[in-house]
Amino acid sequence: MSWLTLVIQYLPFVIKAIIAIESAVKDASGQTKKAIVMAAITAGGSVGEAIPESHIAGISKMVDSTVSLFNATNYVGFGTSAPVPIKTPITVMLTATAPI
Repeated sequence: MSWLTLVIQYLPFVIKAIIAIESAVKDASGQTKKAIVMAAITAGGSVGEAIPESHIAGISKMVDSTVSLFNATNYVGFGTSAPVPIKTPITVMLTATAPI
């Protein structure tokens, strides 16, 4: 399986698992969080279609890369400084035209 197919297949689950684990166990070490994320992803795979062993290493690298990206961009409160609000065209339009 190509790396692109692997990313397309598993990235949505990796992102959701990382965000869920980060919000649930904020004070745990990065290694502990990664172990929980990997356990959740592989457990989810065992409920449905089993995740092949050959994909586990790729998923692990995907988790590392995604967390690094989240930390570098302060996405969803990751990183060391305060989270940066994400402005999409729709939020800009809504805040400019309709007071909340």
